[in-house]
Amino acid sequence: MNFEFEDFVIREVGHEQRTMQTSKKVNNVLTDVTIFQVKGLNESFDLLYCVGKNGDSWVVAEKIESLSHHLHRAQRTRMSIEKFKGNNYCRLWQEVKKGKDWSQTKKSLPLSEFGKYSKNPIRKTFSELGAKIGTLAELVDETNQNRKQYALLFSPQEIKVPLCAYLLTRILPLI
Repeated sequence: MNFEFEDFVIREVGHEQRTMQTSKKVNNVLTDVTIFQVKGLNESFDLLYCVGKNGDSWVVAEKIESLSHHLHRAQRTRMSIEKFKGNNYCRLWQEVKKGKDWSQTKKSLPLSEFGKYSKNPIRKTFSELGAKIGTLAELVDETNQNRKQYALLFSPQEIKVPLCAYLLTRILPLI
């Protein structure tokens, strides 16, 4: 699979099995990893689409080369992919710059904050990729304190959705 998103060229370059820590901090899980090489104007890195044998799924970056002092933080920021009624969803948490080479994760932001790093309206972008954007309450019937956080709901076959969400929320804000 090869595609472009927000001036990044994304190319699938391989599959392998690794023993990894999942996004839920479970150690030593045998994981099927699909590797995507990503090239931007001044950045290159690998995006890993990971499916653990324990059922956890996530996206994470590695091998980051960038002029940004902040982008190395993405190697420590995994984006979980959760399951809901035959679909998948991922939360739209955003990394933001804080200090010289440090970032922090913002979990509750207005939709306009996520869209400021995109050239196109994000509802349109993710709709074209086969995803629905909304709050956790709207998408997955969440009733707890997280219900107002934004997320994407998508088919498990739509691998581009979590990859693009990761780029939009974890990579672009740190460049």
